Amino acid sequence: MTSGFLTRTMTWDAEASNIAEARRFVADELVAHGLDDAVPDARLVVSELATNAVRHAGSRFSVSVDVMGADVTITVTDPSSTLPTLLHATSLHDNGRGLAIVAELSSSWGVTPEPHGGKSVWALIVTPAHRDGLGRWG
Repeated sequence: MTSGFLTRTMTWDAEASNIAEARRFVADELVAHGLDDAVPDARLVVSELATNAVRHAGSRFSVSVDVMGADVTITVTDPSSTLPTLLHATSLHDNGRGLAIVAELSSSWGVTPEPHGGKSVWALIVTPAHRDGLGRWG
């Protein structure tokens, strides 16, 4: 497992095909730093956040991967100032479950308004090895 700090960011146009590119980017960064256990949750988190950016902001979006020891923060930034809302959608709804999935897979998540407009939605993923050491989700 990696130690230290890493931040990598990529930006894409608001096209559905770029959601897969964002997933691949996050997975590649985590594997390169020995955090393979975080890949499944991180891929799903970035997929949900990037989908929201494409669907609701409709313009370019950036994905950042921040690694601090065994913790991974995924951040998706877009130019829309509309803040996302955690809905309590059920399987009968066509959409609205994305942030609930993010909340379930991350130890914390939130939204940060950007100083020059737009927002960043972030999620902290604590890797399985780190979870066990903390006695969480065990």
